[in-house]
This record gives sequence, structure tokens and C-alpha cells, in this order.
Amino acid sequence: MRRSAVALGPTGRVLLWLLLGFFILFYPPHLAWGEKNDPLAELYTEIVPTAGTETKYGIPLALENTPQFASWYYEIKLSLEELEVIQEALAPLVAPCCDDNPLLRCCCERKGKICNLVRSARGLAAWLVQEKGFTADEVRDAVLEWLRFVHGDYYVAQALVDRDIPPSSYGLTTYGACYRRLCEVPLSLGGCGGMGLEVLVSPPEEED
Repeated sequence: MRRSAVALGPTGRVLLWLLLGFFILFYPPHLAWGEKNDPLAELYTEIVPTAGTETKYGIPLALENTPQFASWYYEIKLSLEELEVIQEALAPLVAPCCDDNPLLRCCCERKGKICNLVRSARGLAAWLVQEKGFTADEVRDAVLEWLRFVHGDYYVAQALVDRDIPPSSYGLTTYGACYRRLCEVPLSLGGCGGMGLEVLVSPPEEED
């Protein structure tokens, strides 16, 4: 009578366990099943728009937009009616650099300052209301899209917390840039882009 399975001797069983260990170590499940099963990759795709993404206000997303958006914060003078739209639009949003504070008043403003991350968001909001006639809902969506683009790591980390996944397991944190003393760090490195009129978008290029 023929056996339906091949019996493995001691050496065969050792080799089998070695092969299984190699597969687990060097071929993790998210590669075997595809990147779509990697929660981090899923969240970045879902939450963080990419550079060049077209917007409803006609300016594709780019970090290089930050100085212009930030300048609108001081340049645009809003009427009382426009200010009411801004208040309604931004009231539900937190400042991602210090999320125990609303976007309408970040932690720096307690000392009479404002970081360029927040300044760019509120400058964009002012321009959208005055120049584009956006409603509060449209302004909120556009500003949140901008913040997710500029500070995507924070929003992905928050989404991981919402899924009961520790962000630290992916090297992320919801602890704001302000509280990590990154106020004077360029936006491209996860900072607030500075506190003065000069917006720090990227580190200065090193000279040869």
C-alpha cells in the first residue's frame, strides 16, 4: 500500500524549518501579499496628496507655494463677513505642529508669534475666501489638503492611533513639531518652516 505523503527524516525536518525561517525573515507578508496589505502604505496613499496634485483653486500642490501662501496672511485684509467664513472654516481644524491648539490660534501666538506652517494655511484660507469666493466647507477642505501635503507624517500617525496601531512602530509620532523644537526646521524635514518672514522650505544646498 502506497503512502500519500513523503515522511521526512531528522535532516529533512531541519532543512524544512530552515527554509520556513528564511522565508519569514527575508520575505515578509506585506511583500508576499502585495503592498496593498501594508497599513502604512495604504494610509499614505489615502491621506497624503502628492506633489503636483491639482487643486480646486487652480494651484498644484508644491512646497514651493509656501512662501506665497504665508505672505497672503499679512497682505490680505479681510472684511468682517470674510473673517466669519474663515472662523467657520478653520474652527474644526487643529494645528498639526501643536494639536492641542486650534489652527486659528497655534501655540506660538501666545507669545505674539506664528509659525510659517500655520501662517501658510491661514494665508491660503484668506486668499480662497477673498479671491476665489470659496465657502467655509470649500476652504476647510482645501486647507486640510494643504496641511496633509505639507505635514503628512502627522496625519498618518494620527490615523494609526485611530486604528490602535502605535505610530512609533513605524517611526512616526503625533507629538507636534513645535513640542519637538522643530520650529526653525525646514518644512521638507518635518519642521514648521521658521518663525520669521523668511519661510524655510528646504535645507540650503551644500556648496561643493
